[in-house]
Amino acid sequence: MPLKKTIIPFLLSLCLLSLHTIPAYGEQPVDHYMLGQQYMADQKYDAAYQEFFQAFINDPGNLDINFYLGRSAFESGRFEEAIMAYDRILMSTPDASRVKLELARTHLSLGSRELAKQYFKEVLATNPPEQVWKNIEAFLDSIEKSEKKHFVNGTLSIGYAKDDNIRLAPTSDIISIGLYEITLTGPSATPQDDNIYSSTLVLNHIYKNEDYPFTWKTSATNYNAFYENQYDLNVNYLGLTTGPVFQGEKFLWDLMATTTYIDVEHERYQSSFGLTSTLTRIFTPNIYVTAGIKYDQKNNYPAPDRDAANFTYNLIPVLVAGENRFSLTLGKEYEIAYNEVNSYDRSSWNLRYDRKLPMNFSMFASTGFTNTSYDKIHPLFGVYRSDKIQDLAIGGSRLLWEKPTNGQALIGQLSHTYSHSVSNIDLYTYYKNITALTLTLSF
Repeated sequence: MPLKKTIIPFLLSLCLLSLHTIPAYGEQPVDHYMLGQQYMADQKYDAAYQEFFQAFINDPGNLDINFYLGRSAFESGRFEEAIMAYDRILMSTPDASRVKLELARTHLSLGSRELAKQYFKEVLATNPPEQVWKNIEAFLDSIEKSEKKHFVNGTLSIGYAKDDNIRLAPTSDIISIGLYEITLTGPSATPQDDNIYSSTLVLNHIYKNEDYPFTWKTSATNYNAFYENQYDLNVNYLGLTTGPVFQGEKFLWDLMATTTYIDVEHERYQSSFGLTSTLTRIFTPNIYVTAGIKYDQKNNYPAPDRDAANFTYNLIPVLVAGENRFSLTLGKEYEIAYNEVNSYDRSSWNLRYDRKLPMNFSMFASTGFTNTSYDKIHPLFGVYRSDKIQDLAIGGSRLLWEKPTNGQALIGQLSHTYSHSVSNIDLYTYYKNITALTLTLSF
């Protein structure tokens, strides 16, 4: 009797359980594989994965189910599960090229580039259709580029400019000094114009190593300006910056050591060394802001009393609206010179508008203002020097040639800049116009 009491409830429970596994009369069993296919077509990859997983539980040896389980796992970001599904297929069909192709893509998504290259090359060895071959070559090319550690690029510009006041001569050759007036003589007494021919070469080297959270960038700049008549103004400039660059999803930050050297007509004029840092923050695809700070220690060889420590700060908000770009540059500069009469406090702003035009043309217009106040009374003029400079510029450019695959382009630009300086010392009040034509090759 006790045995019967034990068996009967067990059999009853088993029958009740079986009711849940047997479809009710008239109800068709769920086809998880077909549902998964439908979800894949609708790009509902999470739902597709769940259906293919249920199909796999019911029929783990089905190769089609394993393949689509791997595909849905890949599309829904379950890369490890995708690899397990593809590996199960290769255990029974080692030459399945399509599966190897999917395995290569999955390993690449996980960062396993060597395994990805191995599977891509195995598929290439089977002489696949042309489109598949091209896709694999594109993947291998992207892998090679991602493994590359050294990158070099740069720009080369040649230019011509017409300057109507190359020495910043004052508006009048009669200068007031207190109660007296003097008449200036020499090349700086009245405005002189000249033609200027220039070249600028910028070379950038970037070292990228995935073991480090930053890249290392080094930039070298060489600028030369040759005057057609006033040879004593010929300038050669050399600049070098180097340091780490940190990049996140919405920011770019660099910290650079800098050094410069300038000579004028083959004679040493000025050198400097210092530090600079720039941070760019992207708020939306159309709005970003750049902030910068720079310190320089300047050495002036012809006039050692002008040796100085220079501190510069700037803030540049940018708004992009379709084909339009608006930027505002706010600047603050302090120069602390060996001789305090050359020390100053400078504030500036510049508003610029850029517009893309049809047929690869673009144009810009800008206006700016700079206010400079000196820290000590000028010993000759008996006042604290104060200069205010207004700048207006307009120009246009055109993309003349481009090779997008390797970043090469040739751009021509024509611009005109008008400057007007007003100072409480007559010697520093002047007008100036520069018209410039430049060709720039990027590589």
